[in-house]
Amino acid sequence: MLLRPIPHRIRMNRSLLFSVLFLSILPLLSCGTRVYPKISPRAEKGVLDLRDWNFSEDGIVQLDGEWKFQWMRLPISRPETDGKSEEPILVQVPGNWNQIPHLSGMNPLMAFGYGTYTLKILPRKNTGRLMIHFQAAGTAASIYLDGKKIGGNGVVGTDPNSSRPQYLPLYIPIGEPNREMTIQVEVSNFNHYKGGLWESLRIGTENDLLNFRDGRVSNEMFLFGSIIIMALYHFGLFSLRRRDLTGLFFGAFCASICLRIFVTGERFLIQKFPDLPWEFFNKLEYLSFYMAVPFFIYYLDALYPHSFSIRIKKFCLWFNLVVSGIVAVTPASIYSHTLIPFQIVLLFVIVWFFIVLIRLVRARAEGSLMALGGVLALTAAAVNDSLYAQAVINTGYYLPVGLFVFIFVQSYLLSFRFSQAFLYIERLSDNLLEVNKAYSRFVPLAFLKFLNKNDITEIGLGDQIQREMTILFSDIRSFTQLSEKMTPKDNFDFLNSYMRRMGPIIRKHGGFIDKYLGDGIMALFPNVPDQALEAAMEMLRELEALNESRADRNYEPIKIGIGLHTGTLMLGTIGEEERMDGTVISDAVNLASRIEGLTKEFHANLLLSENTYRKLKNRKKYSFKKLGKVKVKGKTNSSEVYEVVG
Repeated sequence: MLLRPIPHRIRMNRSLLFSVLFLSILPLLSCGTRVYPKISPRAEKGVLDLRDWNFSEDGIVQLDGEWKFQWMRLPISRPETDGKSEEPILVQVPGNWNQIPHLSGMNPLMAFGYGTYTLKILPRKNTGRLMIHFQAAGTAASIYLDGKKIGGNGVVGTDPNSSRPQYLPLYIPIGEPNREMTIQVEVSNFNHYKGGLWESLRIGTENDLLNFRDGRVSNEMFLFGSIIIMALYHFGLFSLRRRDLTGLFFGAFCASICLRIFVTGERFLIQKFPDLPWEFFNKLEYLSFYMAVPFFIYYLDALYPHSFSIRIKKFCLWFNLVVSGIVAVTPASIYSHTLIPFQIVLLFVIVWFFIVLIRLVRARAEGSLMALGGVLALTAAAVNDSLYAQAVINTGYYLPVGLFVFIFVQSYLLSFRFSQAFLYIERLSDNLLEVNKAYSRFVPLAFLKFLNKNDITEIGLGDQIQREMTILFSDIRSFTQLSEKMTPKDNFDFLNSYMRRMGPIIRKHGGFIDKYLGDGIMALFPNVPDQALEAAMEMLRELEALNESRADRNYEPIKIGIGLHTGTLMLGTIGEEERMDGTVISDAVNLASRIEGLTKEFHANLLLSENTYRKLKNRKKYSFKKLGKVKVKGKTNSSEVYEVVG
């Protein structure tokens, strides 16, 4: 089911959404990579000429380009390997050595081995204090400056037993070099199917690189904090509304992204627990990526049911379960091969997303345009970063911004969906109140209360309760003769006018009307009989006022008779499942009706039974006249009847 049209008050808040979105991404923009107008030079033939580069003005340089590479040689840490290979060759950094042709013993599908990368840097004089940023290599590395080790990840070795992998970002101060310097990076890999320097190194002033680090930390922590709040919020929504799975799937997607943020980039989780196995963190990195995709697919499917192909959904789910299972049970040398097929399937899924979302936009599905905009923002940011990394454009890195916009938009869509559901529930609640109010005109709320029910929806066939009450019967004398002189409309107008005067009096004295009997009223008083008697007396006084009004319009006066009896009765529902009615079953009801009928014989307005008379709390307030024992039709025993006089 597609989302319902936007209520006006929600539509009015869209400008607020974009304001919040803009203010939210300000921290990302302010902490983002600083953009410099000058394009970084690239290394050529193992030399990077920075003599025309002013680090203070031109900024950080990526040490990309042609480096010298020696395969199966570690000339600094393992001099014994120095004669086992050909002369150095030129390779592209960043890159992996699987792509280097004609390396002896190289298996492109399982690039185990070791080697040394060398770059000569020609710096400008008086550059100030510099720093090198090293992100990661595949899969262990040691960094040397002019033959002196200045940092590294893991342990570089010549076999699996002497090598230990590790990924950690390093920021290494190198002082104030005023002459040419040589950077050498020894790399060994016996764990991943790819090896080599697959991440760019950077060099810049200490201030710039520390700002660069702080910006990355701020971005990642801002993203993590924002997204984990979204995840917990939507998990909470799902816990309150289990039938709607959008909160569950989107919360799981956000949790996967948060896990990935913690094991990539600045790798906070690895820095916190550096002694845990590299394999453990690497599996988390892969699994967080692989599981996020099906979570997002099923989130969109729950948001827009029946819009996504069931076969494609099942294929994506099983494919991701298979590759995730491979990651869980195999070493990195095997499961790392799943990345390429996963990326191919992911490209297909992204195209599929665009096709479905464009179709939903054309169908004017609510929120589809924003969902498409979020996917476009993430895609545009990813493309921008790829082009910027290749020096094709000079903009900066904006993937964190794209990711935040993407997740913020999806979270807004879910919040919008829940707000619509809340508004819909509000309308239903209002409608239910109106329905209950309407039903209370047919089934008194007091009747429901005695059956221990809150509203009409809880009533079931056979619900009943036994209790002592006072029954009041009243009837208009000679109504048949009156009605013959009136049209059908006049009849209803007359009865409604009469009932409109009498009903409030009964409720005022603690009673409720059980039913209308044509021109008659049957009312019940659950408390003391005095209330029933007070109501009957006020009804007679109201009748006098009504007759005065009728006399002014030359209408005949009307007379009523009222009978009261107190006894045990049963309230309950009778009928069948499709049609039921509330009723009172008791011999006391029949007796009250008979007493009301006796008012005609005794030419009295108000009669009450002996049982009612004896249970009155304040008999001295009124004058009573005993009419004697009267045998009521349908009763074996005679009943004492009292008339209220005066």
